[in-house]
Amino acid sequence: MNNMEIRKLNAARGWIWVTHGYMLIMRNPFLSIVAAAIAAVAILLALMIPFVGPLLAVLLMPVLIAGYARICRALEEEEKIELQQLFSGFPKRTPRLIALGGFLLLGLLIASIITITVGGDSLATLMDGAKSASDPEMLVETMWSAGSNVTFSLIIGFTLTFALMMAFQFAPMLVFLSEMTPIAAMRASLSGSLRNLIPYTVYSIIMQMIALPLSFLPFNLGMIVLLPLGFSSLYVGYRNIFPFADEITPDQTAANEPETRPDDTPPTA
Repeated sequence: MNNMEIRKLNAARGWIWVTHGYMLIMRNPFLSIVAAAIAAVAILLALMIPFVGPLLAVLLMPVLIAGYARICRALEEEEKIELQQLFSGFPKRTPRLIALGGFLLLGLLIASIITITVGGDSLATLMDGAKSASDPEMLVETMWSAGSNVTFSLIIGFTLTFALMMAFQFAPMLVFLSEMTPIAAMRASLSGSLRNLIPYTVYSIIMQMIALPLSFLPFNLGMIVLLPLGFSSLYVGYRNIFPFADEITPDQTAANEPETRPDDTPPTA
């Protein structure tokens, strides 16, 4: 299933991803929220493991994203959802999902090496200054005095990291639900994200606008809403951009309106 259609959508789809993600959650709010919380706690617990914590967290992330996508798929099809579905990525295509996390780690390492190599000693000086600078004005002055090669290296680092995130965001769902290999999934995710950069930008702005007031809630209570909404809306974006084989009609083109239920027909309670 490595050759699949990648749809190009209009800007309004960014809003639709958020609203229909919310509609999916409302089909079973309790389990949707609990599953997202369990996934977040699992990542946090992995990060707390000495030495290997960050490594394990990155390797675990694709498995949990795939598991939550399985829950979203059940919500979409109005099936019964259970918490163990969150871990359905473990028995199903586990090696591919873990390999996906490994490719993400490798990509981050390569991006860091390139950034440090281009920045050289000036970047190292800037990083040391950033650690010791308690005054924001002093930090800005340190950045301005660092030199053009540091600015160039930071631009390169941001560009590489951004491209890597685009290549990763839909990849766990493409591996788990669309049965693609990790490399093919990352390639398709990057292509689909760049092809839909306008709706994705709209989506990102809306999510940031939602996250801002939620961040003021005490005890990080806003994450109770933001986490499941982020997972489910990303799933809706995946379903809109990458149709399943049985959803493609002979006369349908990438410019046509998608026929997937998360996008065109609001879920019913």
